[in-house]
Amino acid sequence: MRTMAYIKGQWEWIACQAGIIILVNVVLLTSTPLAKTLGEIFYLDLLVLCVAAAGFFLHLRRVGKAYGKVRQTMAASRDPGWLFKELSETGEDSVPGISLMHELLAYERKNFSLKESDYRQRMNDLKDYLTQTVHDLKVNLSVCELAVNRLENEMEIANKLLYQIEQMKFRINQALFITRANHYSEDVVSGNVDLEKVVKEAIAANAEFFIQKGISIQNDLRPYRFISDKKWVHYIIVQILNNSSKYTEQNGEITIFSREDERAYHLHLRDNGIGIPQEEIDRVFDKGFTGTNGRNSTKSTGMGMYYAKKMADTLGIGLRVHSKRGEYTEFVLSFYKLSGYMQRQQLM
Repeated sequence: MRTMAYIKGQWEWIACQAGIIILVNVVLLTSTPLAKTLGEIFYLDLLVLCVAAAGFFLHLRRVGKAYGKVRQTMAASRDPGWLFKELSETGEDSVPGISLMHELLAYERKNFSLKESDYRQRMNDLKDYLTQTVHDLKVNLSVCELAVNRLENEMEIANKLLYQIEQMKFRINQALFITRANHYSEDVVSGNVDLEKVVKEAIAANAEFFIQKGISIQNDLRPYRFISDKKWVHYIIVQILNNSSKYTEQNGEITIFSREDERAYHLHLRDNGIGIPQEEIDRVFDKGFTGTNGRNSTKSTGMGMYYAKKMADTLGIGLRVHSKRGEYTEFVLSFYKLSGYMQRQQLM
């Protein structure tokens, strides 16, 4: 509680003490020097008790009135905001405890507002993603319908149909993951993660896309284990590889390798695709950002990399991207060791 606010709240007691001192001085000045009788002392004590009692009951009445208003507001389940405004106008907000309650209410309102804002943002993210996903699934289904209508034992048509089906499966799985991402605290399962195994599973999840475009995978990983949420690490790597499959030309190549230093184990996923314009590099992880490549060469929601970055940050995994237009794009995942993680936290 602030000093001035406290003094203001105790003005009755201060006034009573001042009154006592004044009375004592008046009585002493009007009495015979050093010749106080028992009657005079009794008279002085009686005056002091009367003044103190009056001050006490005045204070008690004021406090009781203020707290009575608080109790009535609570019983009626009304918004206490108007009450504190009224107490402030009448000066009753300086009663000990009232100002503290006001501060606590303001804190709770602010905390609730932040939680509500975060919840609304999560719901908006989910709504945007699902809306775009449903639209894309309709496109995939339309292609499948056309392919089925023309299917006459033609392998090429069958392959196209299979590819579209894989696209639908991928997007449906992503929609499920995005739903979980917005309620991550309820879905976390930490455990021992074998990164080499997770990478192989992520490659398998994108296998049909690689086969359709004749993309080869060069895998040169060193074994590495760490504690994290396996399904989300898998999700991040799947997103990166799927992104690479979209923007790598026919018969392209994706190289996966690792390096380790004293701070972290770094996983590199590099393709020799069309690359990202330099002016768009810093926006790759922005929500809904598709970029020039996404608009020109493939259908993109701009949500996959946004959620990959979001979950990487949640797990304490570093995720960055390097690219040169027309040559390559490289994503780097950094799994920090304890010392490296502490250094990273200090820099953030």
